[in-house]
Amino acid sequence: MQHVDQLLREHAHLRSVDYQMLLERARPDPAAHWAELVRRSAPIVHTVAYRLAEGLRDRDALAEAATRQVFEAIQAGDFALVRAFVGYGKWTSLLVLLTHKAPVLAERRREREFPDPAQAWPVGDPDGPIPPLEPQYRELLEREGDRLRAALGKFLLTLHRTDRLLLAMRYEQGLSLRELDHLFRLGSPQRIASLLARLRTHVQPLHAVVVAWGVPPTQHEALARAAFHHLYASRSMATPHEEHTAPALQRR
Repeated sequence: MQHVDQLLREHAHLRSVDYQMLLERARPDPAAHWAELVRRSAPIVHTVAYRLAEGLRDRDALAEAATRQVFEAIQAGDFALVRAFVGYGKWTSLLVLLTHKAPVLAERRREREFPDPAQAWPVGDPDGPIPPLEPQYRELLEREGDRLRAALGKFLLTLHRTDRLLLAMRYEQGLSLRELDHLFRLGSPQRIASLLARLRTHVQPLHAVVVAWGVPPTQHEALARAAFHHLYASRSMATPHEEHTAPALQRR
């Protein structure tokens, strides 16, 4: 609910709405208050849907479709949700819950979190070794030198400690996807691979050189391993105040 509370704080016209009073007025005759209910509630639904659609194609269209589905669900069964609503809850909480359950968003988010293995993996062993970095990219990487390593080091320290741990175990310690899945318990090696791919895209200095150099997908992990190698060799990915509590991040 933090993002909803922030939304209400940032927009005075939403902050001034007493949603509980609005629902109390609407419960006896929801149809008569439907236009006002939609007008007051739609900005919250659309904002939550837009944030849930981050990283998905056609994000704006998905948010619009999810918003329509939420209000269709509220309207279903002669406004059963409105009529049954009780005052101890928050209407905004119910809106967020319905948005999370919107079918158009739920299906696409499942595709993002759990990609089809047939499409996500190349032919052959999906958990094979990381290939060597091709000479032309190694030369470019060496040319970037300390500048890229400094940018990577600064950016990686902004990541959550779990994300840094995952990157360290994959690219410094060389654990396989199956080994990482055994440690992190995220469901499957495919899920680990999906998270690593998203992390590599999120690490802006690395993603910038991938785009600038036109690095093919088959070389993304090789580039990540080569780029992180000197960084891990010189120091742990733990921040200074974590060094005594993060032995798994230390170079073996």
